Amino acid sequence: MGLRILLPALTLMFTLLSGCDRESETIPSYIRIDSVSVSTTLAQGNNIHEISAVNVYVDEQFIGLFEIPSTIPVLFSGRRKLSIIPSVRLNGAQNQHVIHRLFNRTDTFIDLEEGKITHAGNIRLTYKNNVEFPWLEDFEDNNSSLIRLFSGTGDTSYIVTEPFSLKGRYLGNTRCMKVVMAAADTAKVIDMASFKYFGNLPFLGTDIMFEFDIKTPVPVQMAMIRKNSSGKLYLPYVYIFETGNTWKRFYINLIYELYNQPGDTEIQLMISPMKPAELKTAQEIFIDNIRFSYPK
Repeated sequence: MGLRILLPALTLMFTLLSGCDRESETIPSYIRIDSVSVSTTLAQGNNIHEISAVNVYVDEQFIGLFEIPSTIPVLFSGRRKLSIIPSVRLNGAQNQHVIHRLFNRTDTFIDLEEGKITHAGNIRLTYKNNVEFPWLEDFEDNNSSLIRLFSGTGDTSYIVTEPFSLKGRYLGNTRCMKVVMAAADTAKVIDMASFKYFGNLPFLGTDIMFEFDIKTPVPVQMAMIRKNSSGKLYLPYVYIFETGNTWKRFYINLIYELYNQPGDTEIQLMISPMKPAELKTAQEIFIDNIRFSYPK
């Protein structure tokens, strides 16, 4: 008899407590980030970038890393400081987002409301004041600081106008370097290289970024020639798979092969398409928007 009375009473108490918990649950606000753009000066090159994700802070509290575009739930409301640190896909890897440390953090204030989406607008990035840009090349002046260092029979390279798009952005025509691996090429590789060696580099663990856009039906080897008082060394660095008929941007951090090198070290940067032996026809590769940068 007692059990028959007690069980409904416990059930009622649990129901009331559960209802109270639901009523006290915090309702999140939402931040919507649709796009990120880069503002550059003439000395920093063009503004074409592939910022793939952002590190989000609200009132200095880290919320997380989010791919763009994203709608981000946060347990904040009212006027808050939103801080953004950009990330890119290192070496073109889809899931390897790393912070691009040469950009400034962006800070802005937004008004958050529980249960509602607040649009952060376009996030605009700028470079830090201490960043050097020893190599910028977009071929728009019909001149090139990217040269053919080694090639096989019949191979050529020259500047052309080509349609351009990075995932539907920056649509239009661009001046770029066209590299043609001839059908008769027996070397199976073309070394496209910077016209000069770069010295006075930082060797103590700071990021040294080499970036470019490429459209290639064949694999490409990004490499460098590193020379100093100890001699000259060819270093293959990043292997790039074919992109087909699609432009793709690559961010490559050279820190790993330059850390703790002698102070007189200089490097020549190379982008080398490689034609597999089974391909008997000519292959066309397009390269554009080269930027080499590092902190002073």
